[in-house]
Amino acid sequence: MDRTERILAAAAELFVRFGVSKTTVDEIARAAGISKGAIYLEFRGKDALVDALIQHELRAYLIASRNRIEADEEGGRLSRIYRHCTAELLRRPFLRALYTRDFDVLGGQLRRYGPQRATPRLALSESFVERLRVAGLIRPDVDVQTVSHLMAVISAGMVTIGSLAGETSPVLLGQTLDLVGDMMAATVETPPGQGDVGAGKQAFADLADQLVAGITGGSAGHSDQGQ
Repeated sequence: MDRTERILAAAAELFVRFGVSKTTVDEIARAAGISKGAIYLEFRGKDALVDALIQHELRAYLIASRNRIEADEEGGRLSRIYRHCTAELLRRPFLRALYTRDFDVLGGQLRRYGPQRATPRLALSESFVERLRVAGLIRPDVDVQTVSHLMAVISAGMVTIGSLAGETSPVLLGQTLDLVGDMMAATVETPPGQGDVGAGKQAFADLADQLVAGITGGSAGHSDQGQ
């Protein structure tokens, strides 16, 4: 792991445990095993570090989701895409905090990040769902807009349940993911063996690549807002 990766990993862990505002650059440096000055060689200040962490987490989430889907023999099906994307997000606490706009973690950073700029792209667009239908993976009688909205509702529920009902055990979360995926497969997908799974994988790969390409560097130009 290079120096930048060590800094970002340490920052993510400390931000989730103590919050961005209560975490100093000194503490991040100690956790990363480097000097405070080394952090300023990478980032202008803590705001710039937060910007870089958000972009890093979003890119890593999208790339990991794409790789999981590609490795799954049935990964191009909507139910499998849902399982992989949601499972990948659930294993990233800082990204979950960003998605749920967790004030305890993000604090004043919420003023800097509008909901659309910082939210992980869990909702699958109508055009994406339509590509799956053209590939024969979605039933022709199912409304594409409704499916897209359903995915957003279910995904948001899975990610925010911890803040509403307390942390859920990983085993129960996994079982819930499996059950929701099975329900989705039974209601909106064509039967197993039908459709072009490879085309479904390619549709998600194209979406992920487009989103990754749209994540631009944001550390330049931000001054530190306190340490």
